[in-house]
Amino acid sequence: MIHDIIEKKIADAGLAVIGESLFRNFMPAEVNVGVMTRDPLQGVNVDPFIFGWYKPDLQLIVRHTDPVIGRQLCDKVIKALLVTSLEQHPATEEHGPAHINLFYPRQEPIQFPRLEGNGIEWSLNFRTAFGVVPGWAA
Repeated sequence: MIHDIIEKKIADAGLAVIGESLFRNFMPAEVNVGVMTRDPLQGVNVDPFIFGWYKPDLQLIVRHTDPVIGRQLCDKVIKALLVTSLEQHPATEEHGPAHINLFYPRQEPIQFPRLEGNGIEWSLNFRTAFGVVPGWAA
């Protein structure tokens, strides 16, 4: 997966700090303002005929206590992640070289009701297309 690439883009844009306000698959309840990348619940399909090519729908969660500023954070995250032409990324500890062909929102952010701590969460759902050598094949 390309979580590390997504996280780096968000951190480089100054929108969140990895481990403090940027998380992968779990965001602590005490975090009032944060962003989380998630693995798809349905998994990522593997095409046996096109090695290392993926087109999953990916989800990010944005949490904030202010509905206006939180929605603005959603827009900034989308802008930081938007890919409309080929991007090349070097190999990392998590995967081999990667290329992202498309990373685009499927719809506007979906707002969920306030949480116990008065936070609000938005679901950001992206259409993606990328190539990467999976860890199980390296």
